[in-house]
Amino acid sequence: MNALKRFSKWYISFADSFKYLILLLAIGVGYLAVDYAFFSGNLKINSDLSVLLPDSTPSVKALKESNARFGATDKFMIAIQAKSPQLVADLQDSIQADMRKQWGDILISSQTQRDNTFFKDKALLYLPVHHLERVRDNLVQLQQEMGTQGPLVVDLLSDLDQTAGKPKPKKELVWFDADIPQELGLPDEAAEAFTAFFEEDQKATNVEKKEAFNPKGILPPHLKNRLIGQHETEKTINGIIVAKLTEPSTNLNFTEDILNRSEKLLSKYRKQYAQEDVYFSVEGTYEGLKDVDDMKKDSQTSLFVSVGLILLLLFFFFRSFKAPILLVVQVGYACILMMAFTAWIYGQLNPFTLFVAAIILGMGIDFSIHMIGTAQRYLYEFKDLKRALEETLVHLIKPMVLAGVTTIGGLLALLVADFKGFYEFGVIASAGILFSVVIAILGLPVLILAVGGLPAMQPVSFFPKSWDDARIFAFLKRSIRVVAVLSLVSLILLPFAEFEHDFRNLRSVKKKSSTTSDQPRMRTGVAESSKRKSSQPVAILGDNPAELDKLYDTLMVRLHSEKDPYLRSFLTLKSFVPPEDLQEERLEIIEEIRDLINARVFDKADSDKKEMVASLRKMAIVEDVFEPNEIPEWALNLLKEKDGSYGKIGFVYGSYQSWNALDVGKFQDNYSQWNFGGKDLRAFSSSFIFSDVIRAVKNDSVKMAVFISLILVLILTLSLRKPKLIGISVIALAMGALWTMGLMGLVNLGLDLGKIGIYNVIVIPTLLGVGIDATIHLLVSYLDQPSKDLKRLYDTTGRLVLASSLTTAAGFVGVLFIQHRGMRTIGELAVIGIAASLLAALIITPYLSKKWLDK
Repeated sequence: MNALKRFSKWYISFADSFKYLILLLAIGVGYLAVDYAFFSGNLKINSDLSVLLPDSTPSVKALKESNARFGATDKFMIAIQAKSPQLVADLQDSIQADMRKQWGDILISSQTQRDNTFFKDKALLYLPVHHLERVRDNLVQLQQEMGTQGPLVVDLLSDLDQTAGKPKPKKELVWFDADIPQELGLPDEAAEAFTAFFEEDQKATNVEKKEAFNPKGILPPHLKNRLIGQHETEKTINGIIVAKLTEPSTNLNFTEDILNRSEKLLSKYRKQYAQEDVYFSVEGTYEGLKDVDDMKKDSQTSLFVSVGLILLLLFFFFRSFKAPILLVVQVGYACILMMAFTAWIYGQLNPFTLFVAAIILGMGIDFSIHMIGTAQRYLYEFKDLKRALEETLVHLIKPMVLAGVTTIGGLLALLVADFKGFYEFGVIASAGILFSVVIAILGLPVLILAVGGLPAMQPVSFFPKSWDDARIFAFLKRSIRVVAVLSLVSLILLPFAEFEHDFRNLRSVKKKSSTTSDQPRMRTGVAESSKRKSSQPVAILGDNPAELDKLYDTLMVRLHSEKDPYLRSFLTLKSFVPPEDLQEERLEIIEEIRDLINARVFDKADSDKKEMVASLRKMAIVEDVFEPNEIPEWALNLLKEKDGSYGKIGFVYGSYQSWNALDVGKFQDNYSQWNFGGKDLRAFSSSFIFSDVIRAVKNDSVKMAVFISLILVLILTLSLRKPKLIGISVIALAMGALWTMGLMGLVNLGLDLGKIGIYNVIVIPTLLGVGIDATIHLLVSYLDQPSKDLKRLYDTTGRLVLASSLTTAAGFVGVLFIQHRGMRTIGELAVIGIAASLLAALIITPYLSKKWLDK
């Protein structure tokens, strides 16, 4: 204590002598920090979750390899809407020509049409032998039937039911199964080529089918293969240009470049067609910058709400404007230094660290609240500002340093996490707390001296003024019974505190942009006119075509023999180009079909069979096998790598709930690990990234909980030493944690909110730190009082603990007003947790202190 007194006396004297010089230096440092972090562009925002996973994560390694070898699997489209199909087609050609001319460094391929003629002409070569044999047998049967239909020919044996003497009902012939695309493992892009055959089969077998709207029905013949379609209800004509780019949408620098290029390209056409009803837009998954802009707006909204609420709370507690301003200046300066530190160490903010300024604003101000509140109390007693500041430092340095160490210790426990989002938040928030403690202890006295002192303390009683210590202790004793009931109820509600596995609840609320409010909705789906819904494909990366052929064979077994419900279709080179020996085998039966279908008897086919006969005659013309270079360019581009090679990459289309992390995880377990000949194939899907993030968060949360508990107990043991003091702290902390989880369960049960998720898990160390800070301040303050007066404890430290906890909660309240639902859960958990921890500290700590420590 003597050392603290000597230091406090020296420092306050030094600060008073050089207060303006110190302030000038602080302003200079603050300006440099702002310039480095914000004006110089050293601090960016990155919304890509994949960069937060360890580099050794299989899905991350596969992502990097996929980007390097294949380019982006993300879909990039330029959409066009006009009244005339021909105008849309002309614009497709013009824009595509400009793209190929100007985007040579980023464009791998592009397409404006998807001609399936090749697949229709070669359809019989895709069919397994048993399908071809059925077609052949059907032709034989049909030929026999048609041969008996002449006016002079009667088949007495076959046309009559020998038992009933009545004509036999004719068995309708089934030519093609509707599940052929799935049986062949064909993806959406090629499967649509078989649709016409099914329709002709239904006509030939007299199967009635409701006429479905054809998005291409309005198109003239020469535009049928274009990526153009009409919307059924709006009757708008929509066209798209689909492009494969060199980098994915998660590369925000690339996304910024492509969106700028797109805007420059389309601005020319917008001006040219300004007087007509022609619209252009960029569609697909390249919305990274929009997400970043939304996140920037969210962070600004959060900060604005938090600052406003904190100022209101401070004004309420201190009844003056000077104290709140001093407090906000102190913590604001700490936040500026923290952001400069972040720019220097990481250079970016991620979704988990984006709101750290608002959070530290609430947490860091706690230390200054105790400084100013305690200084006001001593100023009221001694009537001397310097003496008041000296006594404040003497009595607060130990609890403030201890509170800071425990909070930082809890945050640094995040360093054990493999997930970089936790790791970076722990480092950045720890720096913010460190700056807050140092500036509160050393900087705030300088600021107070420079502005000429503090406003007078407004005497406020925590409890009614008539209450004495005995009555307060009796109240606490009754409250302990409520504590027991709350704890029991929390234990019952604990199982309802669920983890959020629904991706849809972790995304931003979509809002219509004001910049596009006058533009009609682009209907890109009708341009592709696909009736089949496609899931996010899984890219399978191999080192040679033989590995992908084995993958194809394995997937065929899973599809047909095992009938795996998670597998819908897949695409490898073998899907588009059957092996030569299989083609040769099929050609033999196709030759039989050709000989049969060209018989003159089929010229007399009924009208309902004429289209099928015509189609079979056309398809049966095929007489030779085909090779990869003969399939359409657009189809080969689906498998072509940046170096022009193909055959070493494939895609798997799953049938699972892509929004459900548990379902995605099951699919990932079955379809992300492949090994042929001792060599691993790599599998990438954007849904795998999200699944891995959730898995990493859940695994790390267990490690963090254990590690944080050990650190806090260790710090408390080393600092407090006495078992009773440690016990009081641990009990208050445990009760706060239990009530928090119980309240989360209650909110989830009643409002379907408040679930634990990948974003708000990061708040847990903060809650533990805030909870233990309140307990430490109350405990140390109680020990410092010779009289062990509960009323005085609540009116001084208790009031400051209440103010500091509420301002900390206010820092999180701002997060409740953002659009991103996942990050909004940070505020939900924090507000609930801080309220529970505060209640536990204010009831349990004074009660146990009076009961266990009073002698």
